[in-house]
Amino acid sequence: MDPLKALTTATAHDVDTPTQIRENDLKQAAQQFEAIFLRNMMKEMRKVNELFDSKDNPLNSDATRLMQGFYDDKLCDQLASHNGIGIAAMIVKQLSPGPGK
Repeated sequence: MDPLKALTTATAHDVDTPTQIRENDLKQAAQQFEAIFLRNMMKEMRKVNELFDSKDNPLNSDATRLMQGFYDDKLCDQLASHNGIGIAAMIVKQLSPGPGK
């Protein structure tokens, strides 16, 4: 088949419509927002936990805090991508055009 003809005869299933792209972008942005929210919440919880840490604790080191930071980042990203606490779903629902709009 001629490549030019293949491009001009593309069906709706072959090409994402602007609405589908917008929905995907909205979902991705909502998940990223939820991940940032969860990350900030985890950071504040870790700060409170540091108040109770003993100075003699071998797990109370800069290296441990760095690894906890990496772990928290990955955990928050995973939680947000798997419906987390529901913030992303609420954002998508609120900002998506409804059938009557």
